[in-house]
Amino acid sequence: MTHLALVGPAHLVGPRTPAGQGVYRIGRGESQAAVSFDPADERRRQNLLTWFERGGEPGATLLIDDWKLCVESDPGLADTVRWITTTAHEVDVVITARVLGDLPDNVRLRVDVLDFLALHGIHEFSKTLAWKGRWWKVPIGVDSAGEPVVVELTRFVDGKWRTGSHLSVTSPDAFRSLVLGLMTTHSPRLFQTILIDAHDTDAFAGLDQAPHVQGHHRNATRNPAQLADVLLAESQRRLDVVGNTWTIFHHRGFDQVLPQLLVCISGFEDIVAADPSFATDLAIVAKEVGKSGIQLLLDRPHATTDLQIDDCTAPVNLEELAVSLPLLMHQTEPTPDFFTLHDLPKHAWRPRPVALQYRAAVGADEHGQPVEVDLKSTHLQDGMGPHGEVVAPAERRAEALNALILGQLLRHSPDDLRVTFVGGSTGLDEAPHVWHGDLLEDLDRRARTLADNGFRTTWDHRAARRAEPLPELLVCVNGVRDLVEADPEFLKTLQTLSEAGRSYGQHLLLADSIPSELPGIVLSYRLELTGRGWTRRISRSVESFVLPTDLADVARSLPIAMRG
Repeated sequence: MTHLALVGPAHLVGPRTPAGQGVYRIGRGESQAAVSFDPADERRRQNLLTWFERGGEPGATLLIDDWKLCVESDPGLADTVRWITTTAHEVDVVITARVLGDLPDNVRLRVDVLDFLALHGIHEFSKTLAWKGRWWKVPIGVDSAGEPVVVELTRFVDGKWRTGSHLSVTSPDAFRSLVLGLMTTHSPRLFQTILIDAHDTDAFAGLDQAPHVQGHHRNATRNPAQLADVLLAESQRRLDVVGNTWTIFHHRGFDQVLPQLLVCISGFEDIVAADPSFATDLAIVAKEVGKSGIQLLLDRPHATTDLQIDDCTAPVNLEELAVSLPLLMHQTEPTPDFFTLHDLPKHAWRPRPVALQYRAAVGADEHGQPVEVDLKSTHLQDGMGPHGEVVAPAERRAEALNALILGQLLRHSPDDLRVTFVGGSTGLDEAPHVWHGDLLEDLDRRARTLADNGFRTTWDHRAARRAEPLPELLVCVNGVRDLVEADPEFLKTLQTLSEAGRSYGQHLLLADSIPSELPGIVLSYRLELTGRGWTRRISRSVESFVLPTDLADVARSLPIAMRG
């Protein structure tokens, strides 16, 4: 018998859903099934499932209509359906789901993805919500057995260093599904593309309107040498930017954002036939993929491609969305609110991987993606800190300070992070993280605690999971220049904290109308209000961002909610 999963919105799935005699449905809303039970009707639902577990009747179909909805009423539904598909040999099981990620694990089903967005786990396209992809893999369709086909965009060299794969795919639909999938799930900050067509065809129709497109070269057979020079020059430019960093992925960790560049070539064989040296030049570009981040997507296998993608069936509305989605990507979207920006409904003090600790968004870029600040030390923990500053007029300073501080408090408990205000609070006094005390005494206590336990840094102490918490301390100094002029000894305190902060977990956050540039204090990042809005500056990297729309309301309510 055939067990099937139909993935997509109701208007696409509905016509394909079985109906009539012999169809027994669990779901809500109208149905043409012979029998239909609401998933909340536990008695009838369980009786129906038990009947199918015992074999049902030959030719019967169990329809689970909207898997995510039904499993909310019956958390054990996956185990039951797995048993039915394994043991009941004369019945069919059909499951519908809104997106591919809703399907149950370890249940053998032929998957029919009817909607391109559903393939990528998206209900509707929004730059803020859709452009969350990481450069590892992307689904493009299903194979002849109904299994999802996922393209691995990266591979490990010697099991250690991650590098990009060069891809070949002969199916035009799979080729377009891959490119559109990357555009749909990755912002232009992380992914860009150069489109190359050997002739003047519609191979990239619709796709060439996306903001990710760095260039679209038609009739490439006329001058392959000139095109090769363009690719070689771009590769060299990227190598110069990355410098001595091990790979482009390590480079990205230091927030010198350099997007992956996918060179998509349609009619590759014709270009090489016109100029065989094009393949040689392309091989030079391909060899530097680890550092340059330039990957190839060819419509024919070649010596440069290390991954050949099998043919697959793309979603039925691929061509429709290849036209509409790229245009949507240019439209301006509302600035996300605070909790949408942080992808959380409320504060969540849960353990995080080391790489994500003390890393939080302060705002969103022009693509609706988070612009983050990482308080960790640049040298010890691959962060952006330990010390930074906010530069803005006095009446605007609290905006960026609160965005940075609230983002950290949202994810870190008082056992992990404390904050103290010098020169006046920004309105966050009610937060349970607020600490009052002498900074030098706190430094001395931290040094003694670490020495007594045989540790050199707070990170060593935390890794050992000591019973006594030693939280990081964020020292927010508002109007630092006036404070230093009024009390020169305070400058010495700041200099001491600046030097010791990396090891002892004290982070300076200085704020003033102009860059502080105080002697003996090294700052790693800056949030600055310019004539064009807020920017985040880290070394050579300058990112523009906007603050959450409801920041003022959150600054009033969240500290109190945290106490509750």
